[in-house]
Amino acid sequence: MKCFDLTGKTAILTGAAGGLGEVFARALAEAGAQLFVAARKEEGLIRITDEIRGLGGDCYYRVCDITKESQARDTVKACIEKYGKVDILVNNAGAHRDNRTPFEIENESFKEVLDTNVMGALSLSKACAEDMMKRGWGRIVNIASLSGFIVNKGVHGGSYEVSKSALIMLTKALATEWCGHGICVNAIAPGYFGTQSNKNYFEADPTFYAKVVDMIPMGRLGEPEELAGPLVLLCSDAASYMQGFTLLVDGGYVCW
Repeated sequence: MKCFDLTGKTAILTGAAGGLGEVFARALAEAGAQLFVAARKEEGLIRITDEIRGLGGDCYYRVCDITKESQARDTVKACIEKYGKVDILVNNAGAHRDNRTPFEIENESFKEVLDTNVMGALSLSKACAEDMMKRGWGRIVNIASLSGFIVNKGVHGGSYEVSKSALIMLTKALATEWCGHGICVNAIAPGYFGTQSNKNYFEADPTFYAKVVDMIPMGRLGEPEELAGPLVLLCSDAASYMQGFTLLVDGGYVCW
């Protein structure tokens, strides 16, 4: 459908060097968007950039640590210099779970998770919104987590849950601030997906894997590609009346 067509749109995607970032890059490119991908690891960026170009897409990359506000702003500036604008921002870069109890985790380690998952997203959002406002159209999609709604049973609650919950509220706050400028700010909250990092985690603890699957009504992990549709939806004209919404994609995990 035309309302999901991203042809002519320019998208910045962070955390694009692997995992869900690769899935998101392919989805945006297939929908017609020009891509400007960013991450800390250049090797992964080169791989996904070459793949997108090999499929006939338009893609450039920049190494960026989003916890450094200057690097975040420079990345947006580089995208605008290349494409003349930025229409879409997908805040996918994020810190992984630090699976330690509140007494075990140092305050600085706790803060590092918040700096990536919340402050990094804020820095990029502000820089992109400045350009989006000039044309009265923009889409910002934050990649949150079901952990922003609940404390996951079987793992230690702490920095990850707090950061994703804050990101969900940041989504609402920015939506109310910028909706008058034609910018839609929404989020996706994935549940347990079969990413390589999750597979590694479950392989190390098969018992916990069985418990997790038992807690998912659909009885399986999500396939990463099952997030492509929700992403394109929130990046497209189809989301024109969606604001501050967090779309749970979790196989029904939080239903009970």
